[in-house]
Amino acid sequence: MIEKDPQKRPSAPSVLIHPFFWSLEKQLHFFQDVSDRIEKEPLDGPIVKRLERGGRDVVKLDWREHISMPLQTDLRKFRSYKGKSVRDLLRALRNKKHHYRELPSEVQETLGNVPDDFVRYFTSRFPHLLLHTYLAMQLCGAERLFQPYYVQEAAEPTTSAET
Repeated sequence: MIEKDPQKRPSAPSVLIHPFFWSLEKQLHFFQDVSDRIEKEPLDGPIVKRLERGGRDVVKLDWREHISMPLQTDLRKFRSYKGKSVRDLLRALRNKKHHYRELPSEVQETLGNVPDDFVRYFTSRFPHLLLHTYLAMQLCGAERLFQPYYVQEAAEPTTSAET
């Protein structure tokens, strides 16, 4: 956006659809949709491989060490999660959102209100999660589920002088 050459700058519409400008609610929907989509994908498949590539920086080596103790304890009650996996971080986020009302009050207080505080809880601890996930999931951008997140900018209309 700060490129000196105007021709190299992104257009305003393309900037406005960038994930950086998404509402917290849209971010949460995206994280949930990604987690649902990759739930049954093979670990060695192209989508999961792309998501996990470079994920070490996203999860800060082991994401479980960067969440609150009440949340760590609650996560261990139901399943095991791999701390080095972006996929498992997204799964934990999705599962806690889906079962938010069932969470102990201490965990709910830690996570805050859904969607805003809840999303901020995760994105403040893992600031690269949204953009990393967005770039990785471009593989699925043409799928109906992901089209709202990967809307392609319409071609600029031509003026009568150009035709």
